[in-house]
Amino acid sequence: MDIHHDELNQSSQWPDFDFPFQPYDIQVQFMRTLYTVLQDRKIGIFESPTGTGKSLSLICGAITWLNDFNRNIEGRIESRLEKQQVTAISQDKDELSWITEYDQQKADRERLQIVQSMKQKLLDRQSRLKNIKKNFSTVKTKADQRSTIEYEDKSNSGSTEDLDDEDLLIYDYHTDEEEETKLDNGASEEEEDGKIADDDPEITKIYYCSRTHSQLAQFIGEVKKCNFADSIRLVVLGSRQNLCINPSVVKLKSVNKINDKCLEMQKRKKEEKVTVAHKDSNKKRKISKLSGCPYLNIASRNDLRDYILADIHDIEEVVHFGTSLKACPYYGARAALSQADIVVTPYNTLLSKSTRDACGIKLAGNVVIVDEAHNLLETIGNINSVELSHRQLTEAMHLLQCYQDRYKKRLSARNLVFIKQLIYLLKCIVGIFTNTNNKTSPEKETSVYRSNDFLLSLNVDNLNLFKILRYCKRTSISKKLNGFMERYKSTVQVSTRSESTEHGENDSIYDSYMAAFQNIENFLELLTNPNQDGRVVVNHQAMQSQSTVKYLLLNPASYFAEIINDCRAVIIAGGTMQPVNDLRHRLFFACGVESSRITEFTCGHVIAPDRILPFSLSKGPSGLELDFSFQSRELNTMIDEFGRILLNFVNVIPGGMVCFFASYDYETIVYTRLEKTGILEKIGRKKKVYREPRKSAKVEQVLSDYARCIQLSDKKLGSTSLNGAVLFSVVGGKMSEGINFSDGLGRLCILIIIIINTTQLFLRCVIMVGLPYPNSKSPELIEKMEYLDSLSSVSSPDSSKTLGQMYYENICLKAVNQSIGRAIRHINDYAAIVLLDYRYKRSSIRSGLASWINERLIEYDRFGAAFASTRKFFADRQSSS
Repeated sequence: MDIHHDELNQSSQWPDFDFPFQPYDIQVQFMRTLYTVLQDRKIGIFESPTGTGKSLSLICGAITWLNDFNRNIEGRIESRLEKQQVTAISQDKDELSWITEYDQQKADRERLQIVQSMKQKLLDRQSRLKNIKKNFSTVKTKADQRSTIEYEDKSNSGSTEDLDDEDLLIYDYHTDEEEETKLDNGASEEEEDGKIADDDPEITKIYYCSRTHSQLAQFIGEVKKCNFADSIRLVVLGSRQNLCINPSVVKLKSVNKINDKCLEMQKRKKEEKVTVAHKDSNKKRKISKLSGCPYLNIASRNDLRDYILADIHDIEEVVHFGTSLKACPYYGARAALSQADIVVTPYNTLLSKSTRDACGIKLAGNVVIVDEAHNLLETIGNINSVELSHRQLTEAMHLLQCYQDRYKKRLSARNLVFIKQLIYLLKCIVGIFTNTNNKTSPEKETSVYRSNDFLLSLNVDNLNLFKILRYCKRTSISKKLNGFMERYKSTVQVSTRSESTEHGENDSIYDSYMAAFQNIENFLELLTNPNQDGRVVVNHQAMQSQSTVKYLLLNPASYFAEIINDCRAVIIAGGTMQPVNDLRHRLFFACGVESSRITEFTCGHVIAPDRILPFSLSKGPSGLELDFSFQSRELNTMIDEFGRILLNFVNVIPGGMVCFFASYDYETIVYTRLEKTGILEKIGRKKKVYREPRKSAKVEQVLSDYARCIQLSDKKLGSTSLNGAVLFSVVGGKMSEGINFSDGLGRLCILIIIIINTTQLFLRCVIMVGLPYPNSKSPELIEKMEYLDSLSSVSSPDSSKTLGQMYYENICLKAVNQSIGRAIRHINDYAAIVLLDYRYKRSSIRSGLASWINERLIEYDRFGAAFASTRKFFADRQSSS
């Protein structure tokens, strides 16, 4: 009896969404559509531009539905309970044969017990949550008291060289089912301290995920603004790296080190008796010394669980209170999971099946909301693709060899067989970089294989990859190797020390070893995917240590199908989702979703038409046609024309200007040319020019200086004669995603979207924030396009284009939409958006722009008209302010 999946009775009127303030019409439409999608068990694609209150619309629409759904469950339980009781009474009056009567009464009693049990669990949950809220002050008092208690962690005391190597030895591996079951039970120690009581009622949840912890924190902040915040149980899940509070573990910094250390300390939970001298005498006594993690106390964890459920907290607050309680926030959050209404988690946690299972995430009957989903396909692909360097492979091989040499007399024969097989397999993979039969010509530095062909090329057909993978998982060999590396790193590193010194990487080689074998395990597991779902890309470099082998996932639907099939409803939302045909075909249709189950919602912008000026420009001040294709973009005449355009605009546009370029290389070419011709100096008299740095560490400082310059010029402080600043940024770079360019920081977003000829392009892409056409000669792109073209069962809505061609064009258009969406952040903002390239007149390009841009876009063939319109636009804004 699955009451969670019973439908709500459709109300004749829409519910009150309890929005914290008067919603815009588009927000009301958004929430109603969302409510209907959740109610009807559909898939929703929601596009709501930046500044239209997307987060609040998601929150209020989804939680209103959840509250109605839960109230309906309570009503249905009461109704069914009453019905079962009436049935039991009336059944006595029927004249049935004694056998039929007995069977009927037994079935009725069982149904009655089920309904009564469900009702009791529901009442227990409600009572427990009320008590948590009521006793919140008691929990805080415990935290204050516990914060004065000092724990001694023995894990780092003394020399690790003195520890017994028994903990580094691999289990005596057996392949029969009984022994594998024992190994399974032994490997589950990670879950022991975070285990949730089996009698906790499973309630319908909303899983909300986004890309970064900062975005999750913003979402939680929006939830706190809502009127129903007091009645909602929200739990935020994170990694050990984000939640661990044990100083001896946190200092390790590396994710792999932190995970391994945590699991290692859980295995040393029992107290050890140690002898110490009494401070006031010469007598000695034995005391208990904690050998495991002191933050895994179950009572403390339960107190932290109650704290998490008592109110809405972000991840920093949970960590802070966990520190006060001396309770592990990682396991405290997991303990609270079963009682949560909303679970907030990063992309990687939800999209990875192994991570979902480890965290106790159950999708069946629940709702998943994926926010900031413009790069969802790429994220799934990145999570399930692995790249290994020649150096990583040789390091892992060396590590295995050292491990075997040290323990070969203590390991079982079966263990030695598998270790030798692993060493041989790695040796064969390394050999693919040197094998003359596999070498590529200088003109072709990349080889591409299907998984089966790659394995055949290694000549390892005598090895059973599935058995090797099972061995790695059952024995936790990567953890054993990491522990071995940590204890004997001076010995293990000898073979590669000269190479690391040559490249100046002494500090990072240890981390490289630690991550190498886990990545290799992941790579081998990906090779067991269906042959058509991925490709193996071997990239040969002149310096062999820099050569790489990569598993490239081509079919992201294979990893998203479980989410689609198990969840009640799935919502994909973002500020710029257009074009969505990629999402429909590569994800939903590929998962077997019928078109009728997909609902698309796209809303306009809340900003008034007179507060935004989007236009495309085909010609510059000299009348030169603007063609920033690969063949023309580096011409001095084209760069000089851009310089004249920018020089004109800096005189009439107040505040900040942001110029997006196709790549760092092209930005450098433009900057160098403008500097050489003196145009940059002239621009600098009106606006100081800032450049996006290649190094992430410098981004914050550059953006801070850029903002400060705008603020000083706006207030006319000091002797500045500037009227703002210009930021040269890169599409798909570090600054084009999630940066607030509003309120003067981005009055003009001059988007140098380089619409480059589909046959030639040179661009390196890291994240899909907004990049133009990628390199059409990229082997990875070619494989993706050919794979999509091979999906003959999925037809393109545009018969003139294949799915591969659609994908190629969509990469650029998504980049455009993501970049220009940075200019407008709220209803009172204003900006001009200029698209420099004659190709923007093409209907295929324009139709792919976000609807709120496309419907307002003006096409200018003459610079004079565009300049006059821009000058008037900003003059009107300043006069009305």
